[in-house]
Amino acid sequence: MSKRILIHNAQGGTQEAEFNAALAEAIRKTSGGEYSIAAVTLLERDANTIRQLAPSVHICGSFESFTDARTFTDVEAEAIRLAREYVDVNWWAIAASERTFVDASFLVGGLGQRTESREYVERLVVGLVRFFEKVFLSDEFAAAICQLADTLVTHVFYQVARRFGVKIISVTPPGWIREDGQPGLLFGRDEFRHSDQVERLYRELQGRELTEQERERVRKFRQAVVGFNMVRTYQSITKRPFAASAFSPHLKKLGRYLGENAKRRKDVEYYKIDVLVKAKANVLRAWRRWRSKHMMGPKSANFSPRSVIYAMHYQPEQTTLVGGIFFANQVALIENLAKALPFGYSLIVKEHPRGRGARPAWQYTHLAHFPNIEFCDADPKEILKRCEATVTITGTIGLEALALDKPVVVLGQCQWDFLDVVYRAKSWPDLAQVLRRILIDRDYERNAGRHRKIDRFFLSYLASQVPVARTKESADTIAAAICAELGLQAREAAGAAPQSVTAQKLSA
Repeated sequence: MSKRILIHNAQGGTQEAEFNAALAEAIRKTSGGEYSIAAVTLLERDANTIRQLAPSVHICGSFESFTDARTFTDVEAEAIRLAREYVDVNWWAIAASERTFVDASFLVGGLGQRTESREYVERLVVGLVRFFEKVFLSDEFAAAICQLADTLVTHVFYQVARRFGVKIISVTPPGWIREDGQPGLLFGRDEFRHSDQVERLYRELQGRELTEQERERVRKFRQAVVGFNMVRTYQSITKRPFAASAFSPHLKKLGRYLGENAKRRKDVEYYKIDVLVKAKANVLRAWRRWRSKHMMGPKSANFSPRSVIYAMHYQPEQTTLVGGIFFANQVALIENLAKALPFGYSLIVKEHPRGRGARPAWQYTHLAHFPNIEFCDADPKEILKRCEATVTITGTIGLEALALDKPVVVLGQCQWDFLDVVYRAKSWPDLAQVLRRILIDRDYERNAGRHRKIDRFFLSYLASQVPVARTKESADTIAAAICAELGLQAREAAGAAPQSVTAQKLSA
């Protein structure tokens, strides 16, 4: 097994580079020098930051320097090569996950994204793939450490790393819910945040009964879910207001922001904004927020219990653009959900508080036209308690539904979609059959073993978390967890029988 680890530093500026430099040094120290560290960056200045802060790190290059020395000219031939060789990758879906030049969320100008040509997008994606292929061909790596796949460069990186058979360890926030209200993170193995640790723990726990201590931890987690306040938790962790301003968050430093943007090279820093388009979007969001403020529905959950909730996702975000790219158009999604419901049932739609103003008011008017769609602005858990099921793309409401013993239909891919108590649909007609099984045949209620499975999943989810935030101050703790995971991987590859993962996690 290779003893070199590759750290991918995507966009994020100095703060991201400082975190990765601290993590690199912490891994080297924690492993006693067993692992050497290499790094790859989007920008040359981030490579320089890592060089200065972590001199032991081998810099494999930056996409910026690669672009300057680019030798390939036949982009069309390279695009066809990618389509042929990456048999499990839909590159146009990858491209559509980038929010700055594609409006896959159907916000119709509310984001301020640029409009780009096919040639620009193909050249950018081909360039990123060629760059990462060059890096992976240059050396063998035990693992590739990166962040959440919420940017194009990271999403492409996942595809190339997977093709070269390199283990991915994404340092991924698991969500906002923990039993102690503190931040935490999981290690994901792919862009959908699937976690080897969670699934490994879950399999082990299936073979035994939970201890009293473990049951108590699950009970506290359920209580935390029932009492979960997204606004308070978000503000506590991020130190920022939960409700997003209709205007740019850069208003206080607008001059510097525009100056920095003007210097960006669009062929490298693909997230460069079109200032006029972005300014128009800011004004448009303010108008839309005012125009649609009376369209969100009543504040009370006073509707027929023969209902299913769909809580809209905030957009644009990784949850829909990566985890559920084929469902990212939530207007079309809600229409199809309404068509798939059994007769006599209603679909209750709850808009995300931070998403108000992003989409035009006519979309709410259009959806409210359907006779079995109702908007409701009550607390989502109060809606969930009254509904018979929930449908989500990848949202946290799925975890809330499981804690409240409500059936969940998940349309995208997320870290808990492996559970066999969670329902999946492969097509819209298939969704109609799934909803019939849940609502008419009462399939979920007849599953007597569901409580045991949900409890074991919650314990696996909690015990797999590294109980720190993703900051350079927590680098030592994160590095220790990464080294433990790689050590376990090495022992399993060698055929050794490792200590119970459950015992390791629960004794920590």
